[in-house]
Amino acid sequence: MRFATRRHSEPGVCRRAKTALKIAVEVNQIVIPAKDKRAAAGLLAYILGLEVEGVSSRFVRIRKGDGLTLDFSEPTAWHGLLQCAFLVSRAEFDDVLSRLNRGGINFYAAFDGKGRGEINRLHDGRGIYFDDPDGHLFELIERLGASAPDSRIKAVAIKLTT
Repeated sequence: MRFATRRHSEPGVCRRAKTALKIAVEVNQIVIPAKDKRAAAGLLAYILGLEVEGVSSRFVRIRKGDGLTLDFSEPTAWHGLLQCAFLVSRAEFDDVLSRLNRGGINFYAAFDGKGRGEINRLHDGRGIYFDDPDGHLFELIERLGASAPDSRIKAVAIKLTT
């Protein structure tokens, strides 16, 4: 299975915040604007090893085991770019990396597209970035010490840019 992704050529489109907001809340829904909501949901579900749960006139939904839904929708008048990071175990990281390679999906060591096909070591574990056809940036961060049974893919940071 091959998926098309694109990198932004405009400088500064995807910027990483220097500090992360740490709050004690649980994210239960992320709405992701997409020109082709079925294709975008299918791509992320494939990469993360999840299933597309449902399709309605408004959303194409992916639900994770902990209840978080990733809902892909048609863009509205305001269409910002999403950056979302996921914490994963070592085994989950290996599985995702395998799916990226099998699918011919580009990934990068840096958020700006540098280090194509390389893995970073920014968070005391492995990390990669990949984007989707709408330009949303996704980050995968290996959480050291987590075993596959007690680790779940968790969204840890969400950032919208215009």
